[in-house]
Order: sequence, then C-alpha cells, then structure tokens
Amino acid sequence: MPSNASALVSSASKHWIIDFSESMNRTSVEETLKRNLLQLGSTSNTVDIKFEWMNDRQLKVITSLRTTEVEANRVIYTISVNGASTTAGAKLEQTSEFRATVGDIKQIYRISIDGKSREKLSSFDKPYFLNKVPNDAGYMFTTQNTYYCECDARSKALYDLFDYGQRTHVSYPVELYTSYVGEGGKVVADTKGFFYTNPQGLKMPESRSEYHISLDGYLFGTGISKDRRYAFIVRGEKGQKTDFDFILLNLETGQQEVYAKTIKGNPPSNQISDGTLPISFNDDGKQVTFIMENTEPWGYERYAFNWDQRTVKPLASPDGEVWWSVNMTSDGVFQLSNSGDLYKNGVKQNKPKEVSYGTWINNSHKLMMFEVVAGRSNKLTMYDADSKQITPTNIILQPDENVIGTSSDGNWIYVSGK
Repeated sequence: MPSNASALVSSASKHWIIDFSESMNRTSVEETLKRNLLQLGSTSNTVDIKFEWMNDRQLKVITSLRTTEVEANRVIYTISVNGASTTAGAKLEQTSEFRATVGDIKQIYRISIDGKSREKLSSFDKPYFLNKVPNDAGYMFTTQNTYYCECDARSKALYDLFDYGQRTHVSYPVELYTSYVGEGGKVVADTKGFFYTNPQGLKMPESRSEYHISLDGYLFGTGISKDRRYAFIVRGEKGQKTDFDFILLNLETGQQEVYAKTIKGNPPSNQISDGTLPISFNDDGKQVTFIMENTEPWGYERYAFNWDQRTVKPLASPDGEVWWSVNMTSDGVFQLSNSGDLYKNGVKQNKPKEVSYGTWINNSHKLMMFEVVAGRSNKLTMYDADSKQITPTNIILQPDENVIGTSSDGNWIYVSGK
C-alpha cells in the first residue's frame, strides 16, 4: 500500500496479501499483526486472524468476524506491521496501515403500494452507500469511499450504477454527479440523470443516452429535464458571486437558450467547507425550480424557469415564507414546505396536524408518512391531498429500512435494508 488506507467492508472473511521488501521474522510479524489488529478499541473476541506464508517476504492474512451480525458499534480492525522485525533484526517503522470498518450490506427492495408484494431487486456483496438518481429514471448510485471515516471529510468515491428494471450493476471509472460543478469545457450529460468528466480518456461503459457538452465559463450546477431532452445549466466565471446565466441546452441539437445574468443570488454555501454546493433543479414539467442564496439580507431565494413563457424569474412563496426545501408532487400541484405547511398551486391548504413530513408517491397526490410502532418499526400511512384523508396501510418497515423513492407509475415503493 503506498499510503494509509481506510474502507467500509462487509462482515465476510477477507484475504490480505502483504509484500515485504526484505525477509521477515515470521513470529514477530504474526505477533505484531495480532497486537495492532484491534488497536482502535473493538473487543478482542470480535475478529479472528490467521496467517499463510508464501515465503519470508510474502504473507497472506485472513480475517474473519466471529459473528456475521454487525452490532450498532461497528467493528474496526487494523492491518499493520509497524513494529515487526526483519530476519536481520531491524524493526519496521512508519509502514502503511489499512483500517477496516465493518458495515451492513444494504439491499434494494420494492414493495407494492397495496403492500401485497415485496421483491428483492439487488444482491450486493459490499456495503455500498445508496443514492437514487433524480427524475425517477429507475437508477441508483451505489458508491464506496476510497478513504472511509465516520466524519464530515470528503474522499473520492467509486461509482457504480444499478438499474432497477434490468437489475444490472455497472462500474464507472470516474465520479458521477447529479449536478456538476466545474469548468464547462468537456462535460458528458447522460439522460439517465447524471453528468461526468473524463479528462484522462478512460474507457467508459457503453451508453446510448450520453451527450457531450462544451461550454465556455464555469458551471455552478446542472440538471436533466423531466422529458430527458434538455440540460439546465447555471454558468458564470469561477469565483463569481452573482449575475449568473441560466442556460437551457437541447441535448440532441446542441441549441442553447441563454438567459444572461438573470440569476442574482449566490450558489448555496457549504456549511462544512468554505465552498459552495451544486445548484440542484426540480422539473415538474411546468417549471424548473432551483434555490440560490442571498447575503444582504441573508436568506434563500427560489427561481423558476417557466417552460411555456420561457422566462427565468424569482419565485416567492405565497405567504413570504423562506422555503429552503420544498417537497413537491411529481406534477408540481402540491408543495409541502420545510416548515410543514401544505400548498396547492401556491395556495395554503388546511390539513391534519399529523401531515408535516413525508414522501410523495409519483403520479399521484398521496403522501407517505410513517409512525413508530412499539418503539422500533415504522408503519406506513397515506395522506391523500385531494380528499384530505389519512388511510392506514399494512406496510411496516423495520428499523434498518429506509424509503429511497417510488416508481414513476406510482405502483411501487423502493426501500433499502438488510
């Protein structure tokens, strides 16, 4: 290993090959590996370690958990030969270490809206982070960090794309973005719902839904339209603070509609670093909305591109409330604000007090809500925004399960869990 490494790993047995630059004292190496194995605090009875020497300069280390169930406090172990002796008696110092954190493997399931059918869609063998690609495209990012830590630090990720329908899992050698930030010279838009750059010319998976974008300037956010024909782009110069261009790009023809300097706010600031967040877009088929940030006075400002009028204008909430996040139905008719207020076409609605947060079912005006059962499981209830009725269901999610989204036809709920 050229440097220290850290990864989230499964509970399955692992084989580690260690190559030494000189002959080693085998007993010293084995004792050192055992001593360093649980230096970060996991209990001594959680991990077994075995050794298979190929020769005095190459060793296979086999680690296995004594139980396949990963407890709430994750097992952490370290593969390190720091302190081991060579056959000549010299001690190894400042060698590379590998830290493994054992995590649960989450799978993807779909549950029918009536609760009568539940299907397992994936068979992952690694503990991926799961993120649904926007616009109900039927795809999921499955990612692994190249350096894992339970902290706010960001490391480069390894990206795979999981296709719900085909149940295929494809690896990409570059980072994928649902909203891209960076120089606009050579960007690839895939109408599956993401963007990437490939400056090294790496071999990419075959795709018939890719389009190459070449724009001057710096891009502060990108998105794909609901009908997958257009890309939305906010453009300026690197370091620019206001007066950005909004660009509507026809992916097939390359034709651009440029709304120059129509966006007066700043890109949303990153609360973890000194940088900014990518601008994210929501297209309901009538308008494309996105959020900018103001500094004087501080606050958020929503903008909307109107498809029919072909205009970009600030979008004020009807009662002056600052909407940082708005949860909309797929047709944009109903909006549930971050404060729990419900609107229909911008008009505030009366609703039961229980309706404050949830996930809209695509192709409907029904909101999924959850109530805790016996302190553990989550029981699904439905709120129909048209009839204003709350209806219980027989769908119960376990504590480790989370709703990822719903199918475009509204017939299935996608869930991640063991």
